[in-house]
Amino acid sequence: MMCFYLCLLGFLLAAYWCVLSRVKRQSRGLTPLLGWLMGLGFFLIAPLVILTLHGGYEMPSSDGITESWTKINLANPIFFRPYIVIWLSLMLTCVSVLLTSGAAIAGDARELAISCRRLERVILIAMALSLVDWAVLVWLVGGVAEFMVSHWYLRSQVLSERFGGGYTLYTRISLANQLLFTGAAALHSGLALRDRNPRWSFSALIFLFLIMEMIMSGNRIFIAFYLLALVASCWLHGRRTLIAILMVASPVLILLFSAWGAVRHDLSKIPDILAGGIVESDMSGEMLSNAMHVTEGGAVLLLMHIVNDFGDKFDYLYGSTYGRVFTFWLPRSVYPGRPLDFTSQAATFYLPGETTSLCSTALGEACANFGLAGIVALPLCTLGVVFYTKYLARGPGGHPLLSAVSFVVLIWLARCTFAENVINLMEVALLIWALKLEKGLCASKATVPANSEAPAERLFPSSCFGSYEPLG
Repeated sequence: MMCFYLCLLGFLLAAYWCVLSRVKRQSRGLTPLLGWLMGLGFFLIAPLVILTLHGGYEMPSSDGITESWTKINLANPIFFRPYIVIWLSLMLTCVSVLLTSGAAIAGDARELAISCRRLERVILIAMALSLVDWAVLVWLVGGVAEFMVSHWYLRSQVLSERFGGGYTLYTRISLANQLLFTGAAALHSGLALRDRNPRWSFSALIFLFLIMEMIMSGNRIFIAFYLLALVASCWLHGRRTLIAILMVASPVLILLFSAWGAVRHDLSKIPDILAGGIVESDMSGEMLSNAMHVTEGGAVLLLMHIVNDFGDKFDYLYGSTYGRVFTFWLPRSVYPGRPLDFTSQAATFYLPGETTSLCSTALGEACANFGLAGIVALPLCTLGVVFYTKYLARGPGGHPLLSAVSFVVLIWLARCTFAENVINLMEVALLIWALKLEKGLCASKATVPANSEAPAERLFPSSCFGSYEPLG
């Protein structure tokens, strides 16, 4: 059986690499399609590789979760069907990219350029909004001391119950700004990598804010998105040395991410990290467990159990979580029966009584709603992403900022739920439009004066960061 799994994995990796390489050759920047494929690779294929090579996986008891869904043994025939479902869905996704992305794109024929100065202005605006956001959060919690010992997840639940819809609106604006900052920072790094002109002081400021964002929100996912975008940009622009450095440093990054997971519920424990206590305990553990933590491998474990459980142990959801795209905007006072998002529903099924949420990748949500028919969810999403990528490319300047932000959101979509990420994308697009952040970001080279080579303005071809060309 394991030989069969290894053969399937080999075919999948070959197909994925072929598709990713062709998209890379035709993508000159961080496009939504590239983000979707990177998300599938990091949050679905990478944990599947670990599971296959290791013959299964069981979450360590130190995680505090001992339910049956935390264990997978591929030698057990019961997991054959989930494995085939994942494999077929991913293979169909690869085929859908090859079949649909070859149509011609009628983009703007003018050669356009991005102003790096204006892009840095966008980032500074997002930083300023973040500072206001953090100050409001600390004030709502009750002060710095209370914030330091508050649980990063539970405090949102408490504040939501206390302030209701007003707090929900605040968190939506805050999340839109986080996505805007991460996407703009990724675009800025891509420009620097392409032209070998890093602004070290500004890049250091970006990374400082990413770390502060992780501390204030308790969520390391935005740093992960930025690092994935950095790797993608290095790969797109042939920065092999930097990729090698990141690969060498990856064990340290995995260790730090795991250590952060141990203290984010109580920031007063950060000195313990500096003292080495928590780091030592993680170093004594298996690197396998840390790798599964970083790639959110628990989501794939849950996915496999969802394929087996829904339709038998639990009833199918019949599209109710996807319908949240239309019902999310309604307050519960108007629509008391509004369904929970799928991560919250998954927690009620698999961790009853706990105040938490569980991700199971985009495929897990599809299988919980539609059973085996959910196999086509990833290919259908891919078709939508291809269309959306081409739509942005046809716009004036290719919408480089919205394209980079969409790259980030599509990575998240591969990991999490459909409706919430569609809403995220709509909200961040609305924020970009309301603040007019793409106005003046691109300019036609025909209108750029001949003496506009001053380094302060630094114009770059936007086709390098906002377009997607046909594969055919």
